[in-house]
Amino acid sequence: MPSYTLLSVRHKVEVPTWQCSSCSAYFSDGGPVSYDDVDLTDYYARNAAPIRHRLQRMFDFFEKRVAPGRFIDVGTGMGYSLEVARARGWSVAGIEPNESLVRSALDRGLPVQHGYLGDDGGPEFDLVLVDNVLEHVLDPAAFLRRVAKLMAPGAELVIAVPPVDWLRRLFGNFEYVRERVTAPQINVFAEVDEHVNIMGRRAMHRLLKQVGLTLEPIRFHHSPVFNNAVVRVAGLDDGYYFARRSPC
Repeated sequence: MPSYTLLSVRHKVEVPTWQCSSCSAYFSDGGPVSYDDVDLTDYYARNAAPIRHRLQRMFDFFEKRVAPGRFIDVGTGMGYSLEVARARGWSVAGIEPNESLVRSALDRGLPVQHGYLGDDGGPEFDLVLVDNVLEHVLDPAAFLRRVAKLMAPGAELVIAVPPVDWLRRLFGNFEYVRERVTAPQINVFAEVDEHVNIMGRRAMHRLLKQVGLTLEPIRFHHSPVFNNAVVRVAGLDDGYYFARRSPC
């Protein structure tokens, strides 16, 4: 039986959602969502400043761990991460399934490939970013196996997803939160039609181990509101996960 049957306000359909008893992640069959043909450029353009500011904070932290080298963003959107990285001395590449976003990136001189990640990638990149993408992927293990093939020896993978922890699971127990609260920081089901898997640190550890990667004991958030000891002592998650290849 599904843990919850939730209503997709956007598509007016019911979305069954299950919770894994082992890792406390939530999984759904999603809704009728397409990422290929809808024009998303207006959303990215309106939010360009905060997106770039967040990315600068992220690269400030990344470069404490990885010297500028070869970088790829899987699901790069309009390519803002590539702009930020290239300005800091990285060699950049991106892949994106949305045609309108790819056109915008190419018009701005950014090397973005149109399509979905396949099995033909090679171990070329020192830093691989999967930023607010994994929660949209129906088969996250198969997807991460493809991502892992992109990692050069010693490379770092960074995954950012909407986090789920004990407090957000507690909020999710309340019907009012599930059905009325739209802030994803409180209601992990706010975008249930698009977020087909919702994973916290324990689930991410299990998933990465399954694909031959090791979750590193690193905590980071781009905002000081969440990037502090109080949040960590309270057992709250930040939604950023760092991984390297598991030792042979």
